[in-house]
Amino acid sequence: MRPERTLIKLSCVLLMQLLAVSALSAQPASDPEAGARAALDRFLIAFNSGDNELVRQQLHFPHVTHRANSIFVADQPADFAIPYESNRRSGWARSRWDNVETYLVSDEKVNLGVDFSRLNAAGEVIARGYVFYIFTKKEGRWAMQYRAGNLGSGNLDEAELAQAQRDAFAAVEYFFAAFNANDRFALSYVNHVPQAAIVYEDNRFILAESMNSSLIETDFDGLRDREDWLRSEYSDIVVRGATPDRVIFELTFERINSAGEVYMRIPATWVIARVDGRWGMQFRSLMASTIPN
Repeated sequence: MRPERTLIKLSCVLLMQLLAVSALSAQPASDPEAGARAALDRFLIAFNSGDNELVRQQLHFPHVTHRANSIFVADQPADFAIPYESNRRSGWARSRWDNVETYLVSDEKVNLGVDFSRLNAAGEVIARGYVFYIFTKKEGRWAMQYRAGNLGSGNLDEAELAQAQRDAFAAVEYFFAAFNANDRFALSYVNHVPQAAIVYEDNRFILAESMNSSLIETDFDGLRDREDWLRSEYSDIVVRGATPDRVIFELTFERINSAGEVYMRIPATWVIARVDGRWGMQFRSLMASTIPN
């Protein structure tokens, strides 16, 4: 093929991708799940364009990328980049979604689990994986704000994964026991820093860079004074993704007052990671309470 024809073909493909992203962006979302799914499709179109500027337009910032057992926070668009050169050297030409599952949903936040494939230029699958996404709605626009991927998820050792889930679950139980005992020292054992959070209906972003952060160091006296808090409990805990060093849980936690009444019920995402042999919280996402004030 002559070079000028190749250039024209590539330009046409890019133009079609740009038009597709613009068309999807203009489509109204009738409900949170529809809004998040449309944003997911926009992201894939942008990702396959190979243009980081297009990808950045499909994200909210600060944006969290959860690596094997550490977080990378892109505070602004310029901080975020897909390693396209590395992807292409591995034979990647484009990606596709194979299956999409919707998990926790609120008016301003949706969790999605996606099985995906990477394909080469001949359309052959060269790798498969799983990624957990959190999409948030800010100023009327849905976009991705958190992602935790696992390329090659089907090749992991089942026994190792099962042990990781048991260890991470034990860390969750330890967390609640320490919290209800008002034991800040014990809580520090099951928290890692840096730690990020996207919380409540306004999707407020918090980055804890030390154990003294308000995200980690709870004011128990204040809780009792403000809310008549007595204890916290959790339920409905499920695993939404696991590697040997990172487990993603969805759960519901409740705050109970001195009369034994549940006054707050929060759907949450907790990501427990193993760092230097210790399992602890590395990311959390909290939705609005399902019990009105």
